[in-house]
Amino acid sequence: MNRWIALTVGGTLALGAAAQAQEAAQWRVQDGGNGHWYRVELRQLDWVSARDSAIAKGGHLATITTEEEGDWVWAFVHPQSGTAWLGARAATNACTEPSSYAWVTGETSTYSNWAPGEPNGGFGSQDCALQFAVDPVQTNLWNDTPSQWVRASVIEWSADCNSDGIVDFGQIRNGDLEDSNANNIPDCCEQGTSCFCPGDTNDDGTVDGIDLATVLTRWGQSGSKFPDADCNNDGAIDGSDLAVVLGSWGSCPANAG
Repeated sequence: MNRWIALTVGGTLALGAAAQAQEAAQWRVQDGGNGHWYRVELRQLDWVSARDSAIAKGGHLATITTEEEGDWVWAFVHPQSGTAWLGARAATNACTEPSSYAWVTGETSTYSNWAPGEPNGGFGSQDCALQFAVDPVQTNLWNDTPSQWVRASVIEWSADCNSDGIVDFGQIRNGDLEDSNANNIPDCCEQGTSCFCPGDTNDDGTVDGIDLATVLTRWGQSGSKFPDADCNNDGAIDGSDLAVVLGSWGSCPANAG
């Protein structure tokens, strides 16, 4: 236990001297990722406070549901903070039961990455949460820790409130969706209005011959290369996009963004 305490204190001191957290980074689909965005929160918070802080920022504590995601997130986190809270917490008095750890998003996965001998009960705590391991070395393996201890944390943005196939956080960053109150949730989603106008490739508020020409000019090419013409965001510019343009012909609905 003394070694653990030393690691905890040492990690806290190291974080205090660390550089500021990097900007949020995207695990891009074209790189084999999920399109989600991640950021390290260096503030030392207990798990509940970290969870609430992530929600207030429009995201959630990171949920690791594949080996590839775990590897990517760890490679992003480790240079900044070493260990950090992740988005799972055990049921009360069930710290040693791997199946009791539930992701904050409610998603399910058969993937796990527990360090050998973990979860071991977090020093007899009745309330444990998930973090990257620090004993005996910092790794992308998982460890259970008393949730009242303080740590850095990993925030993940995965919401796609307008169901256009693109994570809202990235669209806000790019200026494609308005977020006047800076809570990382598009205004249109909070207001219950339309967030986009399908087929309006040049965002001029009207689906017309210009948009038709854009699709026809880019016909057969990759949607990742010409996203403006990939009206249904399926990665290909084809008849489906033409159908979107023709089906949306005319002025866009009020408040479409």
